[in-house]
Amino acid sequence: MTKRIPSLNWLRVFEAAARSGSFARAAESLAMSPPAVSQQIRALEAHLGRPLFERAAAGVKLTEAGRNLLSVVGDALGRMEMAAAALAAPGAPPLVVGVSMALSVGWLVPRLHRFTSANPDVSLELYSLLGRPETPPRNATLWIAFGPPPPGTDGETLFGERLQPVAHPEIAGSIGTLDDALAHRLIEVADHRRNWAQIFGSDVLPANAQVTYVDTTLSALALAGARGGIALARPPASDDLVDRYGLVPCLPGFDVRGIEEYHILHLAGAPLDSQARTFLSWIGAEAAETRRKHDL
Repeated sequence: MTKRIPSLNWLRVFEAAARSGSFARAAESLAMSPPAVSQQIRALEAHLGRPLFERAAAGVKLTEAGRNLLSVVGDALGRMEMAAAALAAPGAPPLVVGVSMALSVGWLVPRLHRFTSANPDVSLELYSLLGRPETPPRNATLWIAFGPPPPGTDGETLFGERLQPVAHPEIAGSIGTLDDALAHRLIEVADHRRNWAQIFGSDVLPANAQVTYVDTTLSALALAGARGGIALARPPASDDLVDRYGLVPCLPGFDVRGIEEYHILHLAGAPLDSQARTFLSWIGAEAAETRRKHDL
């Protein structure tokens, strides 16, 4: 006998946990207790007959089945929310844009005043993408993500990135070679564990390397600004952050071109309203200028 469609509440709790990467954060966003969230997830997993999350002390991570379910559930819940909002408040809904966190803080936000000033009638809501892989808010019309576009999306490439070692000036002044760098802590984003190895031209870091791992590029650059070691800036996404934390390049000549790119995406075949088309046109022009400036 075919199983019934899962409870909408189970799916709502699953979606919140998947996007936040934490049952505790999902509970907070849903005004529930963490045990209640865990119970709802277990009920959904029992209904489907397979695990949706890998549990660990640091948080939860989607299984392959969980990722497949999220791609469907996120779209469905988003469409329901948009339809309900349209019925409750007729008129153009806001343009919801999801943005990779480092790009949002280090590149988009410093430029956004130009868009809002030129387009005062566009109602814009901006949200950071969460989790790995990055997933957009369920009601996002557009989102800017790093890495290969997932199936079922259309969009365009904005630009790539470079990897550039940076440090506080007091530290950078003592570094001229890779051997000099090994006298300091290397700050690496946990999901980018091979980036420093790439700087050293190897698949692995030297055995005597001291490494501090953090969860975001934002944290890496903040730690470097606090004299906590050497971080990898990721221009152009990190340009504003490097200036904000007073960082300067070190290791002259070690400017490596990254292998991934930023893309602005939307669901394949989804109609785009005038607000979305206006934003796409504006950000395309900003990205073109950035590519020229950074030779990307």
